[in-house]
Amino acid sequence: MTTVHERSRGTYGAPRVHAVLKREGADCRRRRVARLMRQAGLAGRHPRRRHRTTIPDPHAVNRPDLALRDFQPDGPSAVDSRWCGDLTYIATD
Repeated sequence: MTTVHERSRGTYGAPRVHAVLKREGADCRRRRVARLMRQAGLAGRHPRRRHRTTIPDPHAVNRPDLALRDFQPDGPSAVDSRWCGDLTYIATD
């Protein structure tokens, strides 16, 4: 059990360790693996929390929605009248 945990660089918790042990042919239950891991002081790593990257300014002035959330062209003659897109992928300083 400790070797499986070490092979995963300490990331596997009891369910994954149990799955690996079962795949390798060991006859054990998940709760037993969890108990033994707890006694040995082993625990899996949790994924990092997501950090909020964009925090709106509560005092900022709201800009008017000039497109009125209607991004369809008015007709065949107005094909290039409104453009929308996502520019967050462009790296800036």
